[in-house]
Amino acid sequence: MLVKNLGPVTMMGFARYSKKQGVDTAELIEAVRQWQRGFLCEQPGIAMHCFLGNAAGSFADAIMAVDSASFEEMARQHGSHPSAQRLMEMLDPDSIRLTPNLLLKDNVKVPTGFSCIEFGTFRPKIDAGFSQSQMLEVSARIESEYLADFEESQQHIMGRIDEDTYSEIAFVKTSGAAREICAGYVGNPACEALLQMFDPASVDLDFWHVLA
Repeated sequence: MLVKNLGPVTMMGFARYSKKQGVDTAELIEAVRQWQRGFLCEQPGIAMHCFLGNAAGSFADAIMAVDSASFEEMARQHGSHPSAQRLMEMLDPDSIRLTPNLLLKDNVKVPTGFSCIEFGTFRPKIDAGFSQSQMLEVSARIESEYLADFEESQQHIMGRIDEDTYSEIAFVKTSGAAREICAGYVGNPACEALLQMFDPASVDLDFWHVLA
């Protein structure tokens, strides 16, 4: 994992993908670590990167940046670096999904002490009177009235992907705790208020454990 003390971060890129058939996972992890050390650590404004896997055998990158400009400049430089080229050769290009998340919270610090990221995206229900400010009020209630009871919860952030798509990002000590916390949303008054804002058909959620 790459962590740099650059102060508050305002955006997180989340890229999901599969490796090509025949690529060894151990070799993929080694290539990611070379990419971290040889490229990402030298990019201005990039404060955190972790390489993740899920139970289905897919992979992801989470990259936190101090601002969108830093992330976009990193992305522009990415394709020309040898470590990035080697890594991209191992991936199925048709499987890559990059989701940029503007973090809707002030003074977000890079979280520590986590081994799992729960990453979910959703669109609000149509004609349900949704507002971003109301969503953030509910998120604050979830943090104070529900997540505060779990010492494994390290950070919780709502993000905006585009005009009508949002994300919920949770950094948790273990995958098991993340799944338990998520399951507990159902029936909890603070959490149900957020669930009622989602179009259920739009929800895309998974649990990702740190590999590098």
